[in-house]
Amino acid sequence: MERFYWAALSAFPGLGLKNIPALVDYFGSARAAYTASREDYLATGLPLEPRRLGAYLKNRRPGYPEELAEFCARQHLQVLCYADRDYPEQLKQTAMPPVALYIRGSLPDLQQGLAMVGSRNASEYGLQVARAFAADLSAAGLVIISGGAKGIDTASHEGALTGGGPTVAVLGCGIDITYPARNASLFARISENGAVLSEFPPGTPPLAGNFPQRNRIVSGLARGLLVVEAAKQSGAMITVGFALEEGRDVFCVPGSIFLPNSAGCHSLIKAGARLVDRPEDILEELLPRQPLVRHGPSLFSAPDLDLTPTGQKLLQLLSAQPQPLEEILEKTGLDLATVSRELLDLQLKGAVAMLAGQRFYRI
Repeated sequence: MERFYWAALSAFPGLGLKNIPALVDYFGSARAAYTASREDYLATGLPLEPRRLGAYLKNRRPGYPEELAEFCARQHLQVLCYADRDYPEQLKQTAMPPVALYIRGSLPDLQQGLAMVGSRNASEYGLQVARAFAADLSAAGLVIISGGAKGIDTASHEGALTGGGPTVAVLGCGIDITYPARNASLFARISENGAVLSEFPPGTPPLAGNFPQRNRIVSGLARGLLVVEAAKQSGAMITVGFALEEGRDVFCVPGSIFLPNSAGCHSLIKAGARLVDRPEDILEELLPRQPLVRHGPSLFSAPDLDLTPTGQKLLQLLSAQPQPLEEILEKTGLDLATVSRELLDLQLKGAVAMLAGQRFYRI
């Protein structure tokens, strides 16, 4: 039951996350710390603000730790508290580690964790790059950590699962709330091969203020951070701030100079972040002796295909950014019948894919 008292201490704002481990140490247990009186709290000498302490005492419920224990048993959840031996050491060393984590699934070994972040409204280029990097790096042994949001987060988790490795999604709401709702099936897959986790107590809605708080955990769990696509003012850049404060390696994928979602990455590169355009660039830093073995086709592998000269020309022309058929015709100077035939051959060979509106991209 002790860990549920740890969770209860952080469930009601007022004590301050930094004070809770010291309170537990002072009182001898999380149970004693949770049930202490106002006078007992003030006697500790810790920087407890009286008004916030009063709000905490008003909201505190005597039976809440037992409620948490029953909820977690019903939901098949694990609670990991700050005092547990298997609490991630790199997260414990951050400026404000969470007191308790609610976990669905199994938390993998995070010594080789890589956080991946980026825009919710990502371009097709950004989504393709996130999936490709995550798949290759997951296959190489890195654990991909992200925030479970739409856009780059979702693509990163999907890529990690494709690569066959575990992945971790850190939520900005209670563990019992699926946000975004469209990711329900993805979260189920993640919990089967990794973990979905949250520091927020059950029932906490996905309020805007929760996500910067969530971002410090995404960064804190990892050895390094990869920014795939981000505007200058974005949640991804907040995560970068946490990563830099904690001395994490920061990697950035360059993008189009005409896209606002590339501005954040480009500003970080100018400031000294490592520019990466292939997964090998990250492995050189985090797993220098680990060879990259890809599982299936990749954006970064040159397919060994029996192509005509025209097919080779088209493959060189195409990239991860979808291009309309009209643009391809203009760039090649070839007739429609020839280009259509060669594009179909490339699709059948798994080298090219088509989106709605006859837009083609390399895979």
